[in-house]
Amino acid sequence: MTDPIEPVTNDKIYGMMAALQVSLRALTKSHPNPAALIREFHLEHEETFALLVAQDIPDSVLESYRSMLFAISPNTDVAP
Repeated sequence: MTDPIEPVTNDKIYGMMAALQVSLRALTKSHPNPAALIREFHLEHEETFALLVAQDIPDSVLESYRSMLFAISPNTDVAP
């Protein structure tokens, strides 16, 4: 039997990821220097990931972080 809470949770998370992606896409496209903004996103990711790795947390947290970051990354042609 399927847990009825799981699909609702996944649906809510998907909706949140989509909203964050739209927000980041709009910020990136409207920024005066999109390439610099994307580089800054990348630097912030590296710093945050290093801080997470340094903590005593389960690998599932790191995987969740990477999955969420990938899911909300803005779709843009501007590369760092």
